[in-house]
Amino acid sequence: MPNIYEYIDFRKFLSDYYDAKHELDRKFTKAAFCRKIGLPNTRGYLNEVLKGRPVSPNFVDRIVETLHFDKEETQFFRILVLFGQATKEDERELHLEQLISLNRSPKKILDFNMFALYKEWHNSVIRALLDIDNFDDDFGALAKRLLPPITARKAKESIKLLSSLGLIRKDANGYWKPAEKAISTPSYVEDELVKQYQLSLLEFAKITVLSAQSQPHNFTTNTISISNEGFGRIQKRLEKFRSEVRSLIVKDEKPAQKVYQLNIQLFPATK
Repeated sequence: MPNIYEYIDFRKFLSDYYDAKHELDRKFTKAAFCRKIGLPNTRGYLNEVLKGRPVSPNFVDRIVETLHFDKEETQFFRILVLFGQATKEDERELHLEQLISLNRSPKKILDFNMFALYKEWHNSVIRALLDIDNFDDDFGALAKRLLPPITARKAKESIKLLSSLGLIRKDANGYWKPAEKAISTPSYVEDELVKQYQLSLLEFAKITVLSAQSQPHNFTTNTISISNEGFGRIQKRLEKFRSEVRSLIVKDEKPAQKVYQLNIQLFPATK
């Protein structure tokens, strides 16, 4: 049976649980599941939940009873549902922190250090900046180099975090430098942590737009109406562009002078 602590999506867990239970017992059908949670004349409820139907607290109680969870598993599942159904950024962040603290999985699917890395936009900026500057331990000077600037305390926390994750190390001259040129995300990092990082970058972009700075920048927005086929062609062009940018970075023969943030968003604005 699936381990609840290895999931960040309660709907995916329910789907895997049903498949595993049905494989063991063919009499355990979706209709049988619905009967166990008090819906005797339907099988559609589980299908609707798996497709995105909200689950009320009352049915959460029925589900955990049906799944025979212990006290800790029940608490984890309740938070997992709250996280999956949260619509506000601060609520999602709160519930994700709770899931990390409640996690009992030896695989460390939800690692607090990785969450901390993705939570703050300045961690990635500082790591990139260390590739340009020779930084020893002047956290105040490091903090002032960022746009917008952060506090010396945050800069110190970031260096400590990056070091603990093995993303930076001191060179022969005693300066902090990136351990690798590029970062590959560990296999256990779930999509939700990446989403958290993307949200922090969007907040970073908002701060940058609002700040009155004379630094060179390029902000453009387009609201478009287009066919599905046209959308697919745009996606291919965007991927090609991203590939070209990566190639330009690798082939840049001159030393880096600044850190830039490149964000690309293409998402539906209508149902």
